[in-house]
Amino acid sequence: MTSKTTMLGLDIGSCSLKWASMEHGAVRRSGEQNLSDNLVQNGRITSIEVLSSELRNALKQGKAKKGACAVVLPAETVIVRRLTMPYMTVDQLHVNLPYEFHDFIKSEKENYFFDYAVIGRKENEEGKPAELDLLAAATRKETVADYRKLLHKSGLRLTRAVPACIAYGNLIRAYESVSETCPPEYCILDMGYRSIQMYIYRGSVYETARTIEYGGATLDTLIADAAAVDPHVAAAYKQSNYNSVLDSQACKELYSRIAMEIMRAVNFYGFNTPDANLKDLYFTGGLSRIPVLTDAIRQELDLTVHPIEDLIPDVITGEFGKTACPSVLGALLQGDGK
Repeated sequence: MTSKTTMLGLDIGSCSLKWASMEHGAVRRSGEQNLSDNLVQNGRITSIEVLSSELRNALKQGKAKKGACAVVLPAETVIVRRLTMPYMTVDQLHVNLPYEFHDFIKSEKENYFFDYAVIGRKENEEGKPAELDLLAAATRKETVADYRKLLHKSGLRLTRAVPACIAYGNLIRAYESVSETCPPEYCILDMGYRSIQMYIYRGSVYETARTIEYGGATLDTLIADAAAVDPHVAAAYKQSNYNSVLDSQACKELYSRIAMEIMRAVNFYGFNTPDANLKDLYFTGGLSRIPVLTDAIRQELDLTVHPIEDLIPDVITGEFGKTACPSVLGALLQGDGK
């Protein structure tokens, strides 16, 4: 990133927004703020007016510079696929790419944006290009329009929209560029409020994903039932482990179910990828801040478990520290941060 470039990164989740400002190639400011209930549902913004007000307040309190902005697209709003296609020109790719999503988009392809990155090329016996290995994505134009309107009302300008799985891949690539020893494969576990997203990579190249339908809301419900309180109070109990609520039998059973689903996904990946050697798991997201949960999962998994901060190069955060949201950093690194 050039010395004159300043960009804001933004990740809007189900119950909080996270942001970071990058300048001179390093994070200068960052912040996180809880959102009002139901402003974002299944990754979709329900009230642009209210959310823009809360975003403006968060940036004002954090003294963030406004201008260009990179947003993280939630997993629920984007379809990402690894594809192998016959070698063709850029114009031909733009025509044919939408049809590769026919299993997910039955009609109204004109209502979607499609994009791709070339991962590799295969040649035929004559040494001529024969196939393209692609990472392709599709998202509704309405989703991008909502973000554009939200940012405009907040004094920001949408510069790039990056799927979460691509953002984490960018972070891995930055880590590998400065690390002498790197695992061959990575699994990033984004433990959110509504669900847990598993992203698997070979090197920094995204391979596949799996959604586990448990999240912070599931834990809140268990605590609310056990303590006879409403979910908002249960969420506070969860954060402080009030009266050791996180050690209840119901909670422990949830931790075991989560660990089992993780191992199922890892085993399925290994079954479909004979030369797989996935050994490293990285925690991130709100639930990763619950030590009782992460310790329980760590004990049940035959994997080396890390905090995702291990993947954040010091050169990015510098003296600021590794408190900024990893997915936001990955979005800011899209295109090598340019």
